[in-house]
Amino acid sequence: MSSDALAPTSSPPRDPAEINKLVTEQDDQSFYHHPSWPERWSHPEPNEVQQTFCTRRSALNPPWGYIIYRTVYTAESDELWPLAMDKLAKIMDDEIDSDFQAEIRRRGLEDEEPDGDAERLVRETHKDVIFSDKQFWDGATIEQVRDHFAEYLRASKDRGTGRFEGCLFIDERSLKSIVASPDPQPWLKGKMPEEPIKPWGFVGMIDGRYPGNRWKARYTGYMRVDILSLWHLYNELKRRNMQELCPSEIVPEGLIPFYDSGMGKAQDEEGNFIPTVTDRTTRIF
Repeated sequence: MSSDALAPTSSPPRDPAEINKLVTEQDDQSFYHHPSWPERWSHPEPNEVQQTFCTRRSALNPPWGYIIYRTVYTAESDELWPLAMDKLAKIMDDEIDSDFQAEIRRRGLEDEEPDGDAERLVRETHKDVIFSDKQFWDGATIEQVRDHFAEYLRASKDRGTGRFEGCLFIDERSLKSIVASPDPQPWLKGKMPEEPIKPWGFVGMIDGRYPGNRWKARYTGYMRVDILSLWHLYNELKRRNMQELCPSEIVPEGLIPFYDSGMGKAQDEEGNFIPTVTDRTTRIF
């Protein structure tokens, strides 16, 4: 994932609330730009084939990507953060490649090479908004991040892309889980790599439009996401909101819903999987 917003700067940190007031540049006719980025994003005009794939996937309004909040700032996390961002970027690229390979199999064209230009365009148009400032986010709670993200949504005009349907919340536990995840393995001659033994890490996701528990529903506007599912989830969020995708209904009270591109799972606070009524064979690690 892009870490442009993490680049060192000599200027003093900007209040994220003040940054949100400057989010006035998103519309259907122009590229998305967040004022926390030092430079405007630009990219050559895609050809028809590239645009068709990107429209069908994530890049309706390029650049695409998530809003990410870092909420842990320790000496250890300073070392782990760039490693985690690099791993997330590699996993995202690997999932984009897997998506292309799956599309070839669905079309029954096993010998056809994927459109490298289209795949490259999807990767190049990936740019996250990363809030990583100790002054504002050290130890921030889910509700504090939600308040800021909700303000950002009110300031922005865009709807219907994964960037605006939920923000990612990375605390100490999720940061360590990302770094401990296996390295993605590339496809070789169209063959899927073997499933690693180690579990994949997770990030939190917060619904900025969560109205509160008005109907005593199980949905709390928060879930964890398997990092291997971030690409799939981003595309799903074009069509369905976070509440529709969150597996909250299968999760017993006191546990955390876990999105995995399938039926979903349940985790405890420490990140252990707990069997649910829909998954009697979940492995606890």
